Amino acid sequence: MIAAINSIRNLSDRVKVFELHLPEAVGFIAGQFVIVKALINGESIERSYSIANQKAEKTNALELCVALNTAGMMTPYLFGLGTGAKLEISMPQGGFVLRDTSVDVPNLFVCTGTGVAPFRSMIAASLALNPNRHVHLVFGNRKVEDVLYHEHWLALREQNSNFHYHPVLSKCDEGLAALPNSNNFHKGYVHPVYEQLLSKDLGSHVYVCGWEVMCKESRERLKAMGLTRRQYFFEQYDG
Repeated sequence: MIAAINSIRNLSDRVKVFELHLPEAVGFIAGQFVIVKALINGESIERSYSIANQKAEKTNALELCVALNTAGMMTPYLFGLGTGAKLEISMPQGGFVLRDTSVDVPNLFVCTGTGVAPFRSMIAASLALNPNRHVHLVFGNRKVEDVLYHEHWLALREQNSNFHYHPVLSKCDEGLAALPNSNNFHKGYVHPVYEQLLSKDLGSHVYVCGWEVMCKESRERLKAMGLTRRQYFFEQYDG
């Protein structure tokens, strides 16, 4: 399907949100992605990007949250486009979605970088399916400027007392004081944060999305804590 770029907005100096206008409304399940296809320097390139819409519903507007990888081919191409440009995309697809078995247990969403994108709709769906259970977002980044959708998560926390937001910084915290609720940040990596949360309820289900190294270590740590394969689910990417 051919989509048009309706708008582009900067979330940071290296992350942009592309809002795509589709020729017809499509439905998607929270957590799914689309494949973007392009002919770049005579080579056919395909890359998958999670749908970053706030809510999973039938729509003719899809948001893609994209981080620039200067060593790659697709993201420099996308960052060079303007509004009105056309993109070939697939229909929404993918199995990184909420499991039926997750409805009655606490849900932990763990991510780094643009891995937060599918969690926008997944967390909304999780809270809607069972507003009485606890839902946690553990969101890791290197620096303050890398934190995406910070005010969205703060607002959601204010609206729903069962949603808990745990931002984490691993490198530099310069500029942190300028962010709302800056005292809520953890220092270090995501692993000790979700491990502490899980220690209070080992029956929780964990959804992990982000850098490959983080996902690999999370898998090892979750196994070590005694969680079974039916309790944790992964979507990983490079960059």
